[in-house]
Amino acid sequence: MKKTIFLLIVFASFTAYAQETTSGSRISVGLNFSPDYNFRTISRDENGDGIDLTVKSRNDREVAKIGYTAGLNMAIKISKNVAFETGLQYSDKGYQTKTMDLVFEGDPTNPLLPAKATFHYSYHYIGVPLKLNLFFGEGDLRVVSGIGVTTNFLLNVQNRNNFEYSDGKKETTKSKGTDGFNKIDVSPMISFGIDYKLTNTIHLRAEPTFRYGIIKLNHSPIKENLWNAGVNLGVSYGL
Repeated sequence: MKKTIFLLIVFASFTAYAQETTSGSRISVGLNFSPDYNFRTISRDENGDGIDLTVKSRNDREVAKIGYTAGLNMAIKISKNVAFETGLQYSDKGYQTKTMDLVFEGDPTNPLLPAKATFHYSYHYIGVPLKLNLFFGEGDLRVVSGIGVTTNFLLNVQNRNNFEYSDGKKETTKSKGTDGFNKIDVSPMISFGIDYKLTNTIHLRAEPTFRYGIIKLNHSPIKENLWNAGVNLGVSYGL
């Protein structure tokens, strides 16, 4: 009798788990877009007074820039409250400088030379995220928390230089290239937000997300790592 009761309990538990993991769509696909606040951390990777001065100078003149992360994603529901997510993401990371006054030795007031400048540094990546999402609560509106890592593959590095002359004339120059930069970066990420069930198959999500690149950006005496924080907005469709 006891064995029969035990088997019934096990069977009931298994049935409940199976219903939980298979209720609704187990696989969903979607789109996401995240406006991001982008910057970097820098520190010396070698000893030297000149390196310390360069780090200080860069910290004084460089500031964050706005970029974005966008792409396609696919989620596989492991249980009612757990899902595994991957996809393909395009991101624009980087930073910029403040507007700086330019002074040229020997001819500081030459109108043919620019008087002010700002420099923008953009790093474009294709990334493959691997993420675990945990859901909390009941009903159509639930809290979602995620942790994972994205492997980023560098597409190009674009520098945009904006110059302003004393007569008001403005000029922009651009350059591209990946020489001297690591072609792969790995970014651990963490997120926390809400998931809203709009219909039985469509979900909307908003997740404040933080990402930090742990691989040194380039081959120089200064260690440079990119990071960003944004609000990841997404819509998914259950298959």
